[in-house]
Amino acid sequence: MNRGLIAALAVVLIAAGIVGGSWIYWNGEGRPGTPDEFRQRVAATGLVVEWTNTGPRGGDGSANRTCGPLDVSVAEIDGGLWLNWDDRRIELTPQSARAFRACKLS
Repeated sequence: MNRGLIAALAVVLIAAGIVGGSWIYWNGEGRPGTPDEFRQRVAATGLVVEWTNTGPRGGDGSANRTCGPLDVSVAEIDGGLWLNWDDRRIELTPQSARAFRACKLS
């Protein structure tokens, strides 16, 4: 076999491994969606976050509040959204987002 054919075959096998592995991981994780879909779910609660990073099930950023911004992380756990800051964690709902934005949760 010539070297060009071997190199092309190696590239095809590596690409197939990457695509196949990604597909297996995505399905194994329950088809989590995209980072944009995650950000939209968070925004639907009314929480405004200036994201520094996000993935399909979590992200970090700064949340706007009436008493000033606060660094937070949001994660999807068992289908629900959870808001984390400092040593606190609450389930993120429209009601808890409203209380958080109004600084009624410290």
